[in-house]
Amino acid sequence: TQLLMKGLQSQPFSFRFPATVTSLHFLSVWSVSVGYWWVRRDLRKCLPSSIGPPARFARFVVPIALSLPMSVAFNNKALLFMGAGLNGIFGTVAPVATAVLQHASGRRIPPRGWVGVCVAFLGATIIGVGELQGFAAAGAGAGLSDNHPDNLAVGFMFAVAAVVLRATKCILQDQLVEPSAYARSCAPVSPMHAWAVQGLPCLAVSVLYAAWSESLADAYAGLSWDVLMPLSASCLSATALNLLGMFTIQQLGASSMTIVGKLNTIILVAFSAAFLGERLQPAVVLGAAVVLVGVALFEHEAAKAREKSAPRLPR
Repeated sequence: TQLLMKGLQSQPFSFRFPATVTSLHFLSVWSVSVGYWWVRRDLRKCLPSSIGPPARFARFVVPIALSLPMSVAFNNKALLFMGAGLNGIFGTVAPVATAVLQHASGRRIPPRGWVGVCVAFLGATIIGVGELQGFAAAGAGAGLSDNHPDNLAVGFMFAVAAVVLRATKCILQDQLVEPSAYARSCAPVSPMHAWAVQGLPCLAVSVLYAAWSESLADAYAGLSWDVLMPLSASCLSATALNLLGMFTIQQLGASSMTIVGKLNTIILVAFSAAFLGERLQPAVVLGAAVVLVGVALFEHEAAKAREKSAPRLPR
């Protein structure tokens, strides 16, 4: 999805309306969710009241509707100022942010798991230092729109905001589909049910943001048959990403889901270098490796903690 977004915003398409594209992504995933319940003849699942009392909708769905579209919009906005590979590497910090929020929300992290958190932060620091050094070298654009450090600073701010919001929505979605993990007694919500309810509010927020930050008239004028092909592909990819991500949260939990999701960093960096011509500094690649080591340490300790807490079956 990120590579398709970067391709849309680059030559020869130059369709630089990331918030508008984000709105189309949410329209696509919500339409698929509603269509799923229409086929099953249970459209009641699309109503806010289907997940429980209004307080539950206000506590979970409303914050998700605010954080999820803005995280995607900020991530797409960051692609205007940095390459897809570099943006993906910044996104490797998402498991750390999710772990901190998860710990604060009730799913405790084992003490040794924080070692992985510290290692991941060290890797993120190496990435930042490596990129700043890259600007000092002649011709080192590092995948940015031009060779000025201000672009990296702006892109970094959007990328960090996207990571924080993404972590927030993962925790909220985890509490919605698997409340027992947080010692909550309310009934769990299936992934397709959750998207049928949260899809329309997410779409509304993303459309409002697109209308505020971009010209919808210019976006419509920029459409062409050449643009529609990658645009449609990005909608299909984003729909699959959001639906499968929700199922992964249900099965693994928020923190583990973001950790598994960071495996795409290796693929994203390789594809960015192969197809988009991006050049990454060696220190950036080293930093990404350190972040992944930290993520692996954290998941190892979390798995051991889950194993100890699991009830033992009588022999």
